[in-house]
Amino acid sequence: MAGRKNISKKGSKKNNKKPVIYAVSALIVVLVIIILYVIIHGENEKISKVEYGVPVDYEEKGYIKLGKYKNIPYSVEVTDEDVAEEIEYILEDAESYEELSGTAKEGDMVNIDYKCTVDGNVIDDYTSENEYTTLGDEDYFAEFDEQIPGMNTGESKTITIEIPEDYGDELLDGKTAEFLVTLNYICGEQKEQQLTDEFVSDYSEGECQSVSGFNDYIKETLYQDNVDSLADNVWEEVLDKVKVKKYHKGELDIAMKETKQSYANFADLSGASVEDILESFGMTEDDLTEAGEDAALEKMTAKTIAAKENITLSEEEYKNLLIYYIEYENGEEKTKTIEEMEADYEEGYAENPKDAMLRENVKNHIKEWADITGLK
Repeated sequence: MAGRKNISKKGSKKNNKKPVIYAVSALIVVLVIIILYVIIHGENEKISKVEYGVPVDYEEKGYIKLGKYKNIPYSVEVTDEDVAEEIEYILEDAESYEELSGTAKEGDMVNIDYKCTVDGNVIDDYTSENEYTTLGDEDYFAEFDEQIPGMNTGESKTITIEIPEDYGDELLDGKTAEFLVTLNYICGEQKEQQLTDEFVSDYSEGECQSVSGFNDYIKETLYQDNVDSLADNVWEEVLDKVKVKKYHKGELDIAMKETKQSYANFADLSGASVEDILESFGMTEDDLTEAGEDAALEKMTAKTIAAKENITLSEEEYKNLLIYYIEYENGEEKTKTIEEMEADYEEGYAENPKDAMLRENVKNHIKEWADITGLK
């Protein structure tokens, strides 16, 4: 009996040690997992962290491979072929219809003039002549579709519209707007537009009076367009040469968020859904993703060139660029703090202003470094 008792005690001691050993082992495993998680999570946060407007050499970090970005050859010269193609496009794009008289009804395409006033003041941004709209398609305000039907050609009518608070334009938000609408004519069959002195004068808003001078007018217009868009065009040449190895997670996340927000803002202004806007542009969700990736590539490229070339913005340069792109009117910028300007820019452009202004600064340097030909 004593032997059995001793054996029993030994067995009891052995069984008591196992749970302790297992508990300690499990605790060690848990601690290792926690430590690894903290290390990996910390590294991931470090990798994905983005500082707005701060130069970063993403090429050195292995994300992209830059191509040539200095001495980019670019010509602003306009050829006779360019002029001929532009005139052909202008005539094809011009809307010209048989002008019918009568009473407008839903479904008609009509030509109208309209003048907008708020509190007795004319709002130029919402005043226009010779505009086309199809009644019922909500091309403008719903009240246009409701009240223009029944008007006779040549008739004018004041249409009062209560603008919603969230319309998206501070000139009209929450205001009562009066639109003086004139029904010029009802559109019949579309006609092929001919190049006439009258058309040339209308198209150029009086700057060119005859067909004989139209080629020179278009050539000068195209030349000025090339000069004005020089920074953007040379920048596109630079981006075309960049190879993406992998996208920086933080930059990609920000770019995707900003891209989606920009389309959402446009949809709000248009009174449509994002899906409708994408469809109108012939885009899909995949195209939206690609647009976000393109935006991320721009950010990474600009920050990399800024890092390599030591390109920075002083506070004064940053402020002046913000004012330039926001386009304040009547000296409004004098009442704004830099934080308010940043908020205005982000609301208007759906992009962080520090990133945007750094990119614009880099683009201006790229333009200065470019080998431009054809300048007058």
